[in-house]
Parts: sequence; structure tokens; C-alpha cells
Amino acid sequence: MADLPLYRHPPFLLLWLASVASGLGLAVAMLAETWYAVQVLQLKAELGYLMLAGSLPRIALMALGGVLADRWPRARIMASSFALRALLLGLMAWAAAQQQLDLSLLIVLAAGFGMLDALFWPARDAMLPAIVPAAQLGQANAWMLATNQLGMLLGPVVGGLLLAGLSFTWVFGLTALAMLLGAALALGIREQARRDNTRQAIWPALQEGLACVRDTPVLRLLLLIYALANLLFMGPLGFAPPLLAASLPGASASLLAQLQSAFAAGMLAGGVLLALCPPTGRRLQWICWLIALEGLLLAALPQLNAGGATLVQFALGFCIACNNVPMLSLLQQYSPPERIGRVMSLNSMASLGLTPLAYALSSLLLGAGASLGLLAAVCGLLLSLFCVLVALLSPTARHTR
Repeated sequence: MADLPLYRHPPFLLLWLASVASGLGLAVAMLAETWYAVQVLQLKAELGYLMLAGSLPRIALMALGGVLADRWPRARIMASSFALRALLLGLMAWAAAQQQLDLSLLIVLAAGFGMLDALFWPARDAMLPAIVPAAQLGQANAWMLATNQLGMLLGPVVGGLLLAGLSFTWVFGLTALAMLLGAALALGIREQARRDNTRQAIWPALQEGLACVRDTPVLRLLLLIYALANLLFMGPLGFAPPLLAASLPGASASLLAQLQSAFAAGMLAGGVLLALCPPTGRRLQWICWLIALEGLLLAALPQLNAGGATLVQFALGFCIACNNVPMLSLLQQYSPPERIGRVMSLNSMASLGLTPLAYALSSLLLGAGASLGLLAAVCGLLLSLFCVLVALLSPTARHTR
């Protein structure tokens, strides 16, 4: 089995197809939910409440999801998450048909999706190294990343086509069927038996995951880099496309779509490239150099015209994909199998937990009068300097393969 290409590896194929169902189905559902709030409920400012309702439970419960991924069968966790998502989408379809789908119900359902995401992602990421040979782990991560980006690109297109010809009830119902398909695929994945640790209390189990990161130099350095990168990088990057689209000559919604599509296309291209040519050698140092380059690109982004900004957005997406794949592979490689779910959830918390803080800090600085150019330059150059120093001076970065 270890010599089989991934497309002939049944457990990976089932996991990949389940991820396709999840990514595409949820992208369509989220688009339909947002459009329902804007078109039917005539809500605009309140959209922030929906985003917050989905993100806060996801962040708060991610560590618990990691503990459960190390404790229970991961395929069943994924299947349960799919099935409960289908139930929520079915409820949305029924409420839309009865004209009972209001803002309060949308917020409750968004919170439910966030909770289920917190269970799904640690289980999926922890399952991959258990079903894929170590030599193919980087390639498998690359295909999963490319699949996620493909869902982000195609989801709005498919959702728009469905909404143009079908009612909200039908769209929510069809995405519920996609979730049920994902549940069936997840249940088909066969896992190896693991040590039973179900009697361990949740807090001591979480402490074990924290100790594992603290005592493993590669994991400790990876999470430090990832946390700092998200804190300095995600705020300016999130604000740059809409602010540039509003301020550059030819300002329009189509320019915003162009910038965002270029970023997603770059991530897709990077994922496909690494799936075909997985990175080898000093991967942690490779990650540092790529993030340093991302910092320089971020600093340059607000200084460019529309064409240059589009190219930089593509390059940023490409670089992020090219560092995310080896980063995930290193996390999976250096995590003990019995604690990998907790390590992966801590990594997710380092990004998801700090991203809202990065947005808040950027918003405060911009509101205080700082320009986008100054904010991007300071954050990007600080990030680049940190990563260059780590790449050159850290023995862990220089010797990890």
C-alpha cells in the first residue's frame, strides 16, 4: 500500500472526496446564507454578527476538538460533524420555506457551524498521517490544500448559479445532501486502532498537548513563527484588497474581486505545484525564507497600481501555499501519534485565535490615522526581519528536514 500513488490509495481518496464535499458544500451554503441576509432580510451592518457567531465558537472549542481527535475514532468525528451540519442546513431550508429564517436563527446556526468546524478540522488533519505513508505526506497535504482553495474558487460560482435558478430552500437542501455524502465517505475510512485514553480528563489531556509543543523544538518554533506571522500579516493583508479596490484608479467591486481571485488562484497554483513536486531538504528554513518574502511583498502591496497589486496578491497566495504545506507536514511528522490531534488544534488556535486580534489592531491603527502603506510596511518588514534571523541563527531551523 505504501508504494501506491495517492489516487490509488482508498483511505486518502475517501478523505479527499469528503473534503471536497465539505469545502464546496459549505462555500455554497455560506454564500447563500450571506445573500439571504442581504437580499431577503435587508441586513448589511449585521453581517458582522454572523461572522462573529461562526468564528468565536470555532476558536473557543478548537482545543477540545484536538483532545477528542486523540481520544475517539476520527472518521466517526468527521462523519458526525457532517451529519450535524446536514441537520443544520436542513433546518435552514425548512425555516426559509416557512419564512421563519430571521437574524437570530441565522446567528444560532452560524454558531453551530463554528462548533462543528472545531471538531472536524483537528480530526481531519490528525487523520492524514495515520492513513498516508510518511513519504507521501507532503504530497497529500498539498492536494488537500489545493482542494480547499478549489472549493473557495468554485463555491461562489456554483452558489451563484444555483441561486440564480433555485430558491433558498432548494440551495440549503442540496448543500445538506452534500454534507450527508461527506458523512458516508468519512464512515468508509478505515483507521488503525489506537491506545485507549478515554478515561483521561480533558484538562490534563490538553496539558499533555501543550507540554508536547513546549518540549519539542520543531513544534515550538513552528507555532511561534505561525503565531507571529498571523498577528503581523493577516490584519494588513485582510484590509489591503478592499482599501486598494476603493482607492486605486478604476475603483470598483470588480477590482476587489480581481484582487481576491488572484490571491485564491495563487494558493491553488502553489498547492498543485507542491502536490506534483513535494519540497525536500531543510523545510523549516524554507518556511522562514518564504514568510520573509511574504513580508516584503506585503510591504510593497499598497504602493502598486491595480496590475501590480494583482500580481503581488497572486504571489502572496502562492507563497502562503508553499509554506503551509511543509509546515503541516512537519507538524504531523514531529507530533507523537497519540497527541497529534491536540498539536494540530493548537496550531489552528495560533492562527484562528490571533487573526481576529490582528484585524482589531489593524482597524485601531487605521482609525487612528495610520495609512495602509505605513501599516503594511511596518508589519511586513518586522515579519521579514524576524524570519530572516530565525533562518540564519536558529539551529532548529537550519537542521530540520
